[in-house]
Amino acid sequence: MTRLTDLEEGPTPPVVFVYPSLSEWAEKGSETFLQRISGLLEKKRIVSVGLSGGSTPIPLFRALGRKIASWTGEARSRIHWFFSDERCVPPESDQSNYRMARENLFLPGLIPEKTIFRIHGESPHHDREALRYEKLLSENLGNPLPHPPALDIALLGVGPDGHTASLFPGSSPEDDRHRLVIAVPETPGRVARITMSYRTLAEAGTRIFLVTGKEKHDILARVIDPSGDLPTQWVLREAGMRMHPSEFWLDREACPDGIALWADVRNL
Repeated sequence: MTRLTDLEEGPTPPVVFVYPSLSEWAEKGSETFLQRISGLLEKKRIVSVGLSGGSTPIPLFRALGRKIASWTGEARSRIHWFFSDERCVPPESDQSNYRMARENLFLPGLIPEKTIFRIHGESPHHDREALRYEKLLSENLGNPLPHPPALDIALLGVGPDGHTASLFPGSSPEDDRHRLVIAVPETPGRVARITMSYRTLAEAGTRIFLVTGKEKHDILARVIDPSGDLPTQWVLREAGMRMHPSEFWLDREACPDGIALWADVRNL
């Protein structure tokens, strides 16, 4: 497949931070995340964050919620929260990424409702909702031309099949057709989704892939290798060709052998 970009410089390799345990991954990771946010708030008025779903981020979100609740209301109001993807379910569904973030981060962290920009997964018109969210991103993050709107930080996951956000195997950046947000049809065993596109995720200032547990060990060994057509690999390549840094935050159980061949590994 053809890359979207063909720059002379080589891609920027990801940085991998390995925490000794899941508890330290959540506690120290949340501290590092908030330090990043603080640094950005010193440089700009509003900081934008894209959130991932699933169960992996829950310990980190809980730790973030406890810590950010002690921030001033003014500081909390300057962080805008978006979603990298959402299942097409109501917000009260136990499958909703918004519900997971609300229960574990937004409510404990005293996050102002006006700073939360959720995808309306309950909308019966998935393509229209993708367009609405695309417009929302443009209005809040900047004009989509000549470059797409850019989140400051995108928190992402890695699925057991190598997917990230709701970009699944078999797709590629060529499918985006310059869209920022796309609808993903329902398939057997998988509800319909709405997701940020490859180009949107690649344009984020920094991508942080949150990966924990020994069940992610094997797929991580695959996606960290720059060759291949898994969605996470596409995002890494597209971001790297734009010289936009990507990171993996792992606990020890998720870290595969030989990862240093493809990444800058830092044991914490």
